Amino acid sequence: MSKHIAAIHVLKSKLQLSDDDYRALLYQLTGKISSKAMSEAQRYQVRDHLQHLTERMGLAPATARRPMSAAAFAQSKEDASPKERKVWALWHQLGRDGLLSNTSAQALNAWVERTVHISALRFATGAQLDTLIEALKQWQERGHDGKVV
Repeated sequence: MSKHIAAIHVLKSKLQLSDDDYRALLYQLTGKISSKAMSEAQRYQVRDHLQHLTERMGLAPATARRPMSAAAFAQSKEDASPKERKVWALWHQLGRDGLLSNTSAQALNAWVERTVHISALRFATGAQLDTLIEALKQWQERGHDGKVV
C-alpha cells in the first residue's frame, strides 16, 4: 500500500468522515471513489487536501508545504487527466504563438490560482478545468492585443 493511502486513511479518521462523505470527497477531487484506483499524483492531491482540512479545523498542527520534486512533477504530468493535458497543450501553444513568455509549471499554476483560486492545476475539479480550457481558448482568439504575458 502506498504511503499516501495510509496517510489518507489516518486523515479520514482524524476528520471523522463517514464512508459516504469520504467517497464523495474522493470523487469530487479525482473522479474516483477509491484511493486504490487513483494514480499516485491523485493520491498526493487527496492527501494534501485532507491535511489542509485537518490543519484548518485545528486537528493537526500546520506543516510546511514542500513543492513536488521534479520526478513527482513529471509523474503527475504523465498521470494527468485528458482535461489537464488539454490545459497544458493550450498553455504551451500560447507560448509558441508568442502570447506567453513563460510556459513553466510555476507560471501556469500562478495563472490557475488567479483564474480559479486553487494553488495548482493538479487540484482542479472537472468544472474548474473546463473554465481554464475556455479561458485559454479565448486568450488564443484575442491574440496579441499588444502585450505578451
